[in-house]
Amino acid sequence: MHVIVVGAGIGGLSTALQCLRLGMRVTLLEHAPALREIGAGVQISSNGTVVLKQLGLLSDADAVGVRPVSFRVLAFDDDSIISDMPLGPAAAERYGETFYQFHRADLLGILADALPKGVLRLNARVADFDQDADGVRVTLADGEQISGDVLVGADGIHSVIRKKLVGDGGTVFSGKLVWRALIPADRIRNMAFKERFYGWAGADRMVWAYWVRPGMLFNFGGVVPATEVHRESWDASANLNDLRASMHGANERLMKLVDSIDEAFVTGLYDRDPLPRWSVGRATLLGDSAHAMLPYLAQGACQALEDGSMLAATLARHGKHNIPEALADYELRRRPRATKVQTTARSTHIFWTESDHIQAKARDGRMKGLAQLDPLAATIWRWLYSYDVVKASGEKHIASDKRGIRSVYDTDTSAQAKAWSMWHDLFTAEEEACGVRGLRRGYDRFFGQFQPKPSTKVSKVEIGTANALWIDPEETGRQRVVLHLHGGGFAFGSADCSTEYCERLAQAVDGRCFALNYRLAPEHPFPAALEDAVEAYRWLLTQGFEPTNVILSGESAGGGLAVAAAMRIRDVGLPRPGGILVLSPLADNSLTSPSIHEREGQDPIIDRDILTYMATGYFQSEAADHPLISPIYGDLHGLPPMLIQAGRTEVLVDDARRLADHARAADVDVTLRLYEERLHIFSLYPFLENAGHALAEFGAFAKRIAVSSDLAGSRRPPGLTEAALDS
Repeated sequence: MHVIVVGAGIGGLSTALQCLRLGMRVTLLEHAPALREIGAGVQISSNGTVVLKQLGLLSDADAVGVRPVSFRVLAFDDDSIISDMPLGPAAAERYGETFYQFHRADLLGILADALPKGVLRLNARVADFDQDADGVRVTLADGEQISGDVLVGADGIHSVIRKKLVGDGGTVFSGKLVWRALIPADRIRNMAFKERFYGWAGADRMVWAYWVRPGMLFNFGGVVPATEVHRESWDASANLNDLRASMHGANERLMKLVDSIDEAFVTGLYDRDPLPRWSVGRATLLGDSAHAMLPYLAQGACQALEDGSMLAATLARHGKHNIPEALADYELRRRPRATKVQTTARSTHIFWTESDHIQAKARDGRMKGLAQLDPLAATIWRWLYSYDVVKASGEKHIASDKRGIRSVYDTDTSAQAKAWSMWHDLFTAEEEACGVRGLRRGYDRFFGQFQPKPSTKVSKVEIGTANALWIDPEETGRQRVVLHLHGGGFAFGSADCSTEYCERLAQAVDGRCFALNYRLAPEHPFPAALEDAVEAYRWLLTQGFEPTNVILSGESAGGGLAVAAAMRIRDVGLPRPGGILVLSPLADNSLTSPSIHEREGQDPIIDRDILTYMATGYFQSEAADHPLISPIYGDLHGLPPMLIQAGRTEVLVDDARRLADHARAADVDVTLRLYEERLHIFSLYPFLENAGHALAEFGAFAKRIAVSSDLAGSRRPPGLTEAALDS
């Protein structure tokens, strides 16, 4: 099999080595007269190191690279440590291999030196290509034609192969430029920089810095708004006064680092939108040609290394006579993961360069929360760093993924299969790439597709720092109220996207629903949402509603919040509400429930990664097991009757079980009902049969506690006035 690879960057070189290793003939075409990379660092995390090991290059990597001991995030203004994720041996043990930092030219040199003579052709600019059932033909700029069996476009973000194969489209500008510089060690000798990654996070800007040659050369990258720089080029030094001006407000050590730079280059940060396909016939793409990404995950080189390993393995497995099938297999195995990395890099760009000072403060708080919950950040980065492409390329089974293969269950009804498929598409790639704001738009868009009847009245009410919606079905009474707290991990969701579910809640109790728009994390961490929930309950009482006629309700994070609100209502001396309904509760924000681990990878949305992202943004500097953050650790004595509903095989089912056990131990009248569902918050899908059963059960629960309340009489303490309720 003759493989023609276009582009001799990290992806092209490693792909050539992989194909040669498996007995293929390779021609590697590079348009430049020499392999040369102008000063930039490159990081190789464990998922890339696996490939270097496969190629037998670890000893070469050790000779020229740096093994960082940690990933340290510091405050831009005062240099204080926000988080410090261990790398080195700790990361190698956790993720499988070590991390490296290189001068890009050194890594290219390692790969190029491993090539046999005659494989690499320099000054070979590709002008065109064509293919048929028998092979591919590449035409060079000088008219020479080269024939082969497979064509691999590894020619970067401005790929010639990509443009003809699948259409080029436009590059996407991030709005940011990056200053890049290499600083000799003697200029920073007294600044005590260790062999670690340093990242300074500011508002609308960030800086990264790390050694790329041990004790010799230090890499600097400073990301700033494009409006602050007036020149953009890799091969001309920019005005350092612009750089210093952009670093205004930086801490003393960072400014000293900037002052040590005598030459810097500045370039725009661009990527491309994810492609719907990489391969046509006998030609395919890899690396930046397939999935150009922003640098914030330091994964451009690693993803190219993964691509090359997988491509060579699939070509070898399918053989010379099944090349289109081999490329389809390669793409199916690689494109979902690469697209996830690509979109996550976009959202991480927003995370690191947040221009809003409130959001920037929230970002720092979330990282502090993560350091508490998981110092190694494995719950956030395990999916990225522990991936072993060598192992994955040999597996017959391809794991399901929202961007690739969808999980299908023979036992599902048609309605359950429909809901499960919809859940796969909760967020679009574009929404994921836009960080928390994009996720909020996506969550509201998705659940907003379920709308109440036109006859149901929806009206808005302002309550202190929050607001709420009254949802009043036409045919129901007005004495009973469900105070509903939406889900969304404390970070997204709204009353507006809950109106249809709230309509059914109101119908179930023959009353009204009061859906609260509580303040969202990470801008408003604990106890903001809890304060809003208690204030909403207090407001309902001042409007004349009997406390026994108010039922607290919530799904997912809103379920845990409803229980916490009941605890707080009790503790501040307000009358006890009539009952609590929780659906698929997130009741333990320290994420210790066994089902989270046991069902890892079975849900396309809810897993430890997203739960950690949401929980840490909520509790931030507070303890994750604070009883009002994780009510599973709280005192539940004296709470009203509680109905807990969940799917029997959903990820958070053990939060439901543990909450029920804890409530029962506190002598709470609690009912736990598990339905034959794997879908989280299944009752929000009105067409599911079990959603109907769950709402009917809630109606029966409401009637039962109403009878009990009537027999017991009102629980409002004698003499409790509206003035007291306002206190």
